Amino acid sequence: ATPGLSLWLVPNPAQLQLIQKVLPKQPETRPVSAASYPEITPHITLASSGKATQDAILRAIPSTFRPIPVEFQKLEVGDHYFRSVFISVKKTTELVALHEHIMAALDREGASPSAPAFPHMSISYIADEDGVAERKKAADELRATTVVESPETGLESVVLRCGNSEEGCVYLASFEGTEVWIVRCEGPVQDWQVLHKIIATSGTLPS
Repeated sequence: ATPGLSLWLVPNPAQLQLIQKVLPKQPETRPVSAASYPEITPHITLASSGKATQDAILRAIPSTFRPIPVEFQKLEVGDHYFRSVFISVKKTTELVALHEHIMAALDREGASPSAPAFPHMSISYIADEDGVAERKKAADELRATTVVESPETGLESVVLRCGNSEEGCVYLASFEGTEVWIVRCEGPVQDWQVLHKIIATSGTLPS
């Protein structure tokens, strides 16, 4: 990722906690790079820019936006640290409209925004030195514990099994994106800083 600022769509606080609890931790049974499996805040990156100021990013966000439904589609293994293991997400009208509004606004500011593989929710960041094998292993372990893939042909959807047996399980096939965060993504993941949070209102999406 280019060092700079990113705009994240983040689940409501209850769902955020549920998803965060089931994201993979560093395995104790095998050695992996220190850069692998940092703690991740579940999010969809709406846009990133190495040039934009925080003010420009704030101006790019609609003054009001409704909670955005984010529907999970497929567990995937990628070839990039920030897309090591991720869930691709359905391109719903509301999600695409918010993304396009922000990208267009940042373009007008000359901020050269990007959003590779939009939309997706990263599950694990795994260092290149741990390789494809570790990424596939992480995905297989998720399938064994957390990710329930839909067997119906033609219906692409996955469900996350969250919560433990005491609390009972909660199955999430989607999340409600209720917050947009401005995050400074520089240096190692644990050093990233959330600069600002905008909460969804009952307003309407920009047309």
